[in-house]
Amino acid sequence: MKHWLPAALVSALTLVPMSAAAQTPAPSQAQQPSTPSMNLFYVGANTGIAVVEHVGGVVGAEAGGRVWKNLDIVAELAWMQNIVTRRTLDNATTVANYLQTTQGQTATSDVTVPAFYFGAGARWVFEKTDLSGFKPYVIMTLGSTHTNIKSTFTLGGSDVTNTLPQYGVTLGSDLAGTANNFTVSPGAGVVRSLNTSWYADVGVRLVSVSMQDQHANVVRLVIGGGYKF
Repeated sequence: MKHWLPAALVSALTLVPMSAAAQTPAPSQAQQPSTPSMNLFYVGANTGIAVVEHVGGVVGAEAGGRVWKNLDIVAELAWMQNIVTRRTLDNATTVANYLQTTQGQTATSDVTVPAFYFGAGARWVFEKTDLSGFKPYVIMTLGSTHTNIKSTFTLGGSDVTNTLPQYGVTLGSDLAGTANNFTVSPGAGVVRSLNTSWYADVGVRLVSVSMQDQHANVVRLVIGGGYKF
């Protein structure tokens, strides 16, 4: 008894730390930092739809530079196919009804308002929030929208837009002409780095255009991307 007991005890004490060491998990590797949404500058382009009363196309360009932490100074340019409002369409309908009543023929009207927006402002990217590679951001720009109101009227099936004065109608600035309008454009979206140089961007913008006697609130849904320096 006194020969094998100490030997067994020593063996047991030796096995315990060996087993504990074998069960201790290896330290996990440190998580690699995700690629930043931009390095110093970026330029990009986007496309999508612009929605007011009708749905139209939109094409845009954007550029910016990082100035502090996650803050970017940005500038953007967007062409919107048609930002006509219900109020403008109703004004045109009033003119068409007048023509129909006074001339005794069927009259119709239509209005399109293509527009260019240019603005500058800031964007904040939540760099530490990584949603499967996508990083959310908020953006705000201020600028001007150049609108070109194009009204068309028919009488008895013929286009009479250019001869309206002979029917006693003169179009005002609410139905014809160009103008530059103060615009505010807040928005949000997500940006994803494709590699160290290229990125993808999906977002939504509200373009609030202060026109002569109304606001045209345009919803832009955009998808695009670009190059970061």
